[in-house]
Amino acid sequence: MKIHKKSVLLILCFMGIQLAGPSKSTIAQSYSQIKLDLKRVPWTQLSYRIKKLSVEVNAQVQLESLPAAEVETALIKSPKGDPIEVLSPESTRISVYYDVDPIFLDPVKTINQVWFNPKDATALGRIRQRRGNEDFKKVYRFTQQGVFRHRREPKDQHETPKQPDKWTDVKDTFYAYNLEQLGCPNVTERTVLIYIASAAELSKSMQPLSFCVFGRRQLFHVRLKPEDLHTLKVDFIEKSQQGEMRRQGEVEALKIALEVQPLASDLEKVEDFSFLGFQENIAIFIDPVAGLPIQISGIISKVGNVTIKLAEVRLR
Repeated sequence: MKIHKKSVLLILCFMGIQLAGPSKSTIAQSYSQIKLDLKRVPWTQLSYRIKKLSVEVNAQVQLESLPAAEVETALIKSPKGDPIEVLSPESTRISVYYDVDPIFLDPVKTINQVWFNPKDATALGRIRQRRGNEDFKKVYRFTQQGVFRHRREPKDQHETPKQPDKWTDVKDTFYAYNLEQLGCPNVTERTVLIYIASAAELSKSMQPLSFCVFGRRQLFHVRLKPEDLHTLKVDFIEKSQQGEMRRQGEVEALKIALEVQPLASDLEKVEDFSFLGFQENIAIFIDPVAGLPIQISGIISKVGNVTIKLAEVRLR
């Protein structure tokens, strides 16, 4: 029974395909050319839904700007490293809420929240929390020398129904890295990739964009590679200050392939990097006119080819 639960939870993760990456100088050069602009992102909330193999999944992405002082208060302190500076006057938080309701198994709810600097996608802090199976709450702080993690889990079944701050299985870990040796100008986080796809103004003729991305415990070199335009059917609800409207029809969407290579770490085993549950052939499809990520597709282990489509968007 537990094995089945873990296979279902693959839909809660984040992305991965391992390919050869460019040199350190290429990474830095590609990154230096990136100009992210929060104003270019038209959405504040995205909702995706899918029903496949007797499981229903709802994924909601929220984007919000917060005053620098509020972000500083929300971030935990790290006993090691120099913390990444919060830029004034505002930083950004992206939140991803997953609800998985499989037949014959208990529903699982997962929350991922990441604070980051919107101009260059540099990660500041993160919270990961899961309830329903193998419950945990993990709070992270990004520093120049690595990522600090404070983890809480229920000690036994009696603690599981309690709130996370009442769990007594507690452990602190520091995942160290050397950004200069790895050729990383900065570090972002995998959840932020969907923001980058909207904020970078990608086009078919552009060269791939390179990022150093922290997964669960280590860094990866991730390339966003613009490819061809694809005609896709859309059917979603668009909400704005003017009201609510249903969008149906066809869109010429730009396919952005994600290519991932693990970077050197002191872990005994290389981590499997994932994006919204996908492990291979990951692609984000952007409507270049509206600036919306209307579709995400790829292969999920033990599930196969999966495509999730935009069901609802809230515009600024």
